[in-house]
Amino acid sequence: MKKLKFIAFILLSIVSMIYSYRQPAKMDQTQEKALYITLEGAFKKTGDFAIKEGMTMRDVIKEVGIKKNANIDTLPLERSVTAEQTIYLPYKRNGLISLNHGTREDFKKLSGVGEKMAQRIIDYRKKNRFNWIEDLMNVPGIGEKRFLNYRDYICL
Repeated sequence: MKKLKFIAFILLSIVSMIYSYRQPAKMDQTQEKALYITLEGAFKKTGDFAIKEGMTMRDVIKEVGIKKNANIDTLPLERSVTAEQTIYLPYKRNGLISLNHGTREDFKKLSGVGEKMAQRIIDYRKKNRFNWIEDLMNVPGIGEKRFLNYRDYICL
């Protein structure tokens, strides 16, 4: 009886090995990791939005749309967007201050910006062009809180 069980076990093992070698190996299908950006302001759809790698701001606008009173001049349309980026599209207002062309007097019109802060903005602009309005937070003394107060009044 033990011999019969042993022979059955050997046969079962051989059949199992033959079967496993004949089956093609199943490839693990790796799913693409979803990339998300956060849209705020004058976009038709706001909140988290899934993007494909390599999308430009123009592609995002085509996907989600913008409101009639959106100030699209503040966005670099051909620039690629990156995962986990927050993009704010302000509404059109008269008298927006251009980060790349504004004068010291223009910047002093922003609440809390004096002579020294206005000069820091201009100094930063001379060394580094503003590509996004969020780049204003790279100016010493302007953090996220101040930026959030200014973002409706500035453009590129």
